[in-house]
Amino acid sequence: MKIFLRVFTLVFFFISCTKEKASHITFSGNIRNNTENILKVTNYNSTLSEEIAIDSSGNFSGPVVIQEDGYYFFQIGRSYTTVRFKKGRDVHVSIDANDFYNSMNYSGDLKIENNYNVAKSLRRANLVGDPKEYFVVPLNEFLPKIERTRDTLFSLLSKSELKLKDRELERKIIEYEYLQTYNNYQKFYNYHKKIDPTLPDDYYDPILNMDTDDDEIFRYCRAYRNLIIENFRLSSKRDLAKDPDLKIIDFVKNKISNINSLDIREQFASMLIRQMNEDNPNLDDDYGKIMGLLTTDRMKDKLTLRYNSAKSTKTGFASVDFNYENFDGGMTSLQDFRGKLLYIDVWATWCGPCIKEMPALKELIEEYAERDIDFVSISIDSKNDYDKWRKMVPEKNVGGIQLYDADGLNSEFMKAFSVGLIPRFMMIDGEGKIITAQAPRPSSDDVRKFIDGHLEKPRVMKLPNI
Repeated sequence: MKIFLRVFTLVFFFISCTKEKASHITFSGNIRNNTENILKVTNYNSTLSEEIAIDSSGNFSGPVVIQEDGYYFFQIGRSYTTVRFKKGRDVHVSIDANDFYNSMNYSGDLKIENNYNVAKSLRRANLVGDPKEYFVVPLNEFLPKIERTRDTLFSLLSKSELKLKDRELERKIIEYEYLQTYNNYQKFYNYHKKIDPTLPDDYYDPILNMDTDDDEIFRYCRAYRNLIIENFRLSSKRDLAKDPDLKIIDFVKNKISNINSLDIREQFASMLIRQMNEDNPNLDDDYGKIMGLLTTDRMKDKLTLRYNSAKSTKTGFASVDFNYENFDGGMTSLQDFRGKLLYIDVWATWCGPCIKEMPALKELIEEYAERDIDFVSISIDSKNDYDKWRKMVPEKNVGGIQLYDADGLNSEFMKAFSVGLIPRFMMIDGEGKIITAQAPRPSSDDVRKFIDGHLEKPRVMKLPNI
């Protein structure tokens, strides 16, 4: 019995000592020319969400509970930036809302760390300038450009008053921010030029070979967290191509077996949540396997939500109803479309890829105008952006039926379909049953074939005017 008690005491002591304790800090400041009532504080994985009231003079002061040191985010209206918090250290900032980023100045605890972060962000923004001009150049011009940016930031760091340990940390952050910019070259180039740049076969090796087990940098560096996702994408694509019999779940199990950081293990395992979709024939089995890889209640709940959504949005299941504001007046529900196919587009005014699909969507709407199909665009803009929605609809003149979902992603319809990334396209039949929760995009090559396959009569092509 004494041996058992000693073992229990040691185990309890070990668990108690290794679990990080939360710390209350005070975040305060003054915002000149302020028009907002609330300041929001969040962290990288959304496990923290605090709101601090701003008084009529622009002053704010409130507690923030942090589990660990690192960079956090705070938002005032539409202005959004990072702030460094440490346990037991209060932070004070002064801002002019009319010149948010340039006016930011920290005092008191962590003023050196946070003012350095502000200076670095401003210097980088000045060096990058117009992203199109920065990225849309030949590779032999782009690489020297991002190296100059990195070296300039190294120089700024060397002149800072940061302690040696913080300098080492910030140097890593600059390196990973450089690597993220390097990784983004193809995406930005393609977005603006509509073609891919010519890259050497080993171009992505630095991302494939990066250290994926740095717990401290994971907490401090957003670029590193983004690169973890890119490493997953690239390495899974490579390994699955080498071994067609390899299952994505087994790939992840192998991937995380050599990773010590619980946060990074969770990040890799969470990538599997997307396997919870209505087209997965092994949905139940995969759910159990993925659940076994997750460690936090937050991710387990997210997996279960996606699993339940996938079960309820399978082809042939009745769709959850909606009842949204119609741009032309009144309210419109799913019931109003009975008897016709329904192609749904979920979008927002701030979503660039959504707007990029609009010309192709307009073509579809015009092409199928005489057919038994309705096209519905549902905006999930926030209430603050309602007027932008009212303005953009006539400006873009896409056509179809334009609806507004005041609850956004929190509405029952959006939650039922696990809408997270937009644009999102779905198709529902004339009886209100789901055809697919993931319909082809308007710009895709197979969207017409897909629609035609669910119409009773072949589509009649419109001939050009001669």
